[in-house]
Amino acid sequence: MALEYYQAEVYNIIQETPSVRRFQLRFNDLDVFDFKAGQYVKVDMPLNSTKNYRQYSISSEPVGNNEIELLIVFKEGGDGTNYLFNHVNVGSMLTVSRALGRFVLPDTIDKEICFICTGVGLAPFRSMYLDVLNKNKPHKGMHLIFGTRNREDLCYPDELFALDKEDNNFHYHPVLSREESPDWTGKKGYLHQIYKELYAEKPDAIFYLCGWDDMIKEARANLMELGYGRRDILFEKYD
Repeated sequence: MALEYYQAEVYNIIQETPSVRRFQLRFNDLDVFDFKAGQYVKVDMPLNSTKNYRQYSISSEPVGNNEIELLIVFKEGGDGTNYLFNHVNVGSMLTVSRALGRFVLPDTIDKEICFICTGVGLAPFRSMYLDVLNKNKPHKGMHLIFGTRNREDLCYPDELFALDKEDNNFHYHPVLSREESPDWTGKKGYLHQIYKELYAEKPDAIFYLCGWDDMIKEARANLMELGYGRRDILFEKYD
């Protein structure tokens, strides 16, 4: 069965950090672009490589309309991001696949959720936590641990700090590895220290990991050392 593709108009581009942009797309020929929180799309582009598409997670929540958002980091030497950052503007049209992937939340959330991510690995988790919170889905609490280098690299900071302050069941843990400003009073170092402390007593939880390959390998090993099984740890790697 051939994969369905649709035409999507780029109706807005937001410079989220010095290296990350939010591409907001609208499928004008569709009433609803159907997807589950955590899924991704393939974007077909005129690239000089062995494959003419790149995969990007949807960072917006499913609300039953024809719009989605993609959170994309510029990759030096990357054909896909070079095209998107240098040749795509508001009003450009992109060829986008239907939603794909099984990196999604269970229908019934009966354990605490811990999201662990680096960089734009935050994208599928934003879709997930907004879907849970804005639809008032029953859950056992959520922790989001986000590792990056500097404060300027934090994505959706206002949204996440506000949720952490306003919702007793949502906890945001940003960790910066290279921030030197005295104005930053949050955690410094690497994200592994955070979940090791939170889950040292092995409370009932399910873990979602998304980001760099090395981070995922280390986190999986650490979580299994804490006593969690492979079925408790779901992951999606980003190049």
